[in-house]
Amino acid sequence: MSFSKMLRRCGVFAIMLGGFAGQAAAAPVLVHAEPAAGQSVPAGNVAVKLSFDSVIDPFRARLLLLGPSGVPQLLPASPVDDEQHGLATTVALTPGHYVLHWRMRAQAGNPVQGTLPFDVTAGPAPAGTPVPMAKK
Repeated sequence: MSFSKMLRRCGVFAIMLGGFAGQAAAAPVLVHAEPAAGQSVPAGNVAVKLSFDSVIDPFRARLLLLGPSGVPQLLPASPVDDEQHGLATTVALTPGHYVLHWRMRAQAGNPVQGTLPFDVTAGPAPAGTPVPMAKK
């Protein structure tokens, strides 16, 4: 085998190997969510946080919330920290079933998406609110 053929084959192999390595690290993986899937949270201002195992592009992230009304709501979210491994937002929610649809992308990678169903329940009475007495 000539030196030029061997060099060409090594170059092709290196390109293929680099492509596979780039694909393996390209899509971020959700490692933590608040609220968690299936969790019940009290009504009111609900904190929504998503954390990923790699740097995400916060400007290309999308959070879409579907609630009991059936009207989709696009949620604004901002990076949790300077490392850009997560997003956070707060949204006022009433009791009912909700599904958060999220779509993220690494800064130079493929998009990844998922859903996060959760329930919002009537919150506990605020402190200092009189509790009605049971009738005898």
